[in-house]
Amino acid sequence: MGAVRSKRGVTLRDIAQAVGTTTSTVSRALNGKPGVSPALRARILEVARKLGYTPHAPARSLALKKTENIGLLIHKRQSFSPTSFYGEIMAGAEAAATEAGYHLIFSTSDSSVLPDILNTRKIDGLILAGCDFEVRFIRRLKRRGVPLVLVDNHLDPLEVDCVTIDNHGGAYAATSHLIALGHRKLAFVAETLDNLSFSERFSGFRAALAEREIPLREEWVATGEPEGGEGKDNTYYGLVAMRKILSVGSLPTAVVAANDAAAVGAMRAIKEAGLRIPDDIAIVGFDDAPWAAHLEPPLTTVRVDRHSMGRLAVRRLLELLDGKGGPPVEIKLAATLVVRRSCGGEGEGGGKGKSLFASEKTT
Repeated sequence: MGAVRSKRGVTLRDIAQAVGTTTSTVSRALNGKPGVSPALRARILEVARKLGYTPHAPARSLALKKTENIGLLIHKRQSFSPTSFYGEIMAGAEAAATEAGYHLIFSTSDSSVLPDILNTRKIDGLILAGCDFEVRFIRRLKRRGVPLVLVDNHLDPLEVDCVTIDNHGGAYAATSHLIALGHRKLAFVAETLDNLSFSERFSGFRAALAEREIPLREEWVATGEPEGGEGKDNTYYGLVAMRKILSVGSLPTAVVAANDAAAVGAMRAIKEAGLRIPDDIAIVGFDDAPWAAHLEPPLTTVRVDRHSMGRLAVRRLLELLDGKGGPPVEIKLAATLVVRRSCGGEGEGGGKGKSLFASEKTT
């Protein structure tokens, strides 16, 4: 195994290399945390002792200022609850962090200032969730050398590791399903098209129309960004967008919504106009929120595994912290169509789902 080093010179990496494991596993073993087999824990303790440490030495003294904390930052513009889109991402991230012997520190912020968890050096790495953080803010973090993973966002060209959704493919599948049901007059509603995820979903919608040579009617593409929308829940924007479409005269027979919240607002506007779903206007959402199956009628939507997004982001960040990152990687998760009655489908079905790792792209 080589010469015994002085206590000051030994690091978690030294022990990990000697054992043939990762620094996070060594940290868990030395701290008595779960997730390490008894045989491996015994081997790590033996190596630590032979390198000049006893099993009772604090792991943090070996970690060279590592905190064993991971930060999760969500833009303050996003609504947040345990069952929300980002709430479920956080649950997955917390589960993966706990299994690896790390703590997850959650915070909300915007792109104007660096969060306190960075300024006070309370974390080893950071997960940024959502599309609202400015590119210059992300690059500023990268220049500071912060180990970083984006969730539900990416830079083009690929500069930072990220976990994303196949937004284009999911919206393409939803639109294609409506077309297969006979619809040729299709609309699209969203809170905004400036959001990266929503713009990718709109791209999938347009691609499905273009492939079948169905014209895209600009008056049937609407966003709900009126002044005075602050403080409203997310369904408000779908309501406003759908009201715009219903006011133009000629009506679509089907609507693709950029997310389930927009779909709920659109459904309300359709019912207010005295129209029936799906008899007069069919509708499809995106995200498969926990309540989507309980609407009346139950909402056809595109399912996203938000829990896995959080887990995969933590796993990738731990690879970066262990020095095994390599070039930036984009992990793209498949999005699966779930058919319910809002589009005229019978019951709940899946459609063709890809592997959890729909694709992996590196620079």
